[in-house]
Amino acid sequence: MKAKTVTEEPYGILHSMTQSEAVSHWQQRARSELKAARVLFESNDRNLYGEVIFHCHLASELALKAKYIQEHDTAAPFTHSLGKLAEMLDETWSEDDRIDFDQLTDHAVLSRYGDEKWYGEHATKESAEKWLTKVEKLLTKIQP
Repeated sequence: MKAKTVTEEPYGILHSMTQSEAVSHWQQRARSELKAARVLFESNDRNLYGEVIFHCHLASELALKAKYIQEHDTAAPFTHSLGKLAEMLDETWSEDDRIDFDQLTDHAVLSRYGDEKWYGEHATKESAEKWLTKVEKLLTKIQP
């Protein structure tokens, strides 16, 4: 792995870390986001199930980007699309996985900006629990 890499954050803040440090950092952040999703889910507050879905997406995105850095020895691409990130990895994904990546990406946006109808149909306890289970399996598959 490269000795150092520089990652540029929004607002011009620069940080220097090794690729290995970046992978570890993003993997830890992925686990933390999944933990946040679990805490929100366990609150049993129906108004927070959309937030559970959002944090599930973020956990997945961070884990996929950590894997990308690990495999490609370069900074992760600037995308929130789980499907696009997954395609760039040396992993075998089922058709159901690919559908899930695209659906979770869409749900993450709608969990922030969706209307009342979307919330009523998708920001449910059942949906949040489904995504928690799927993302836990994803992190187990691609993170040590």
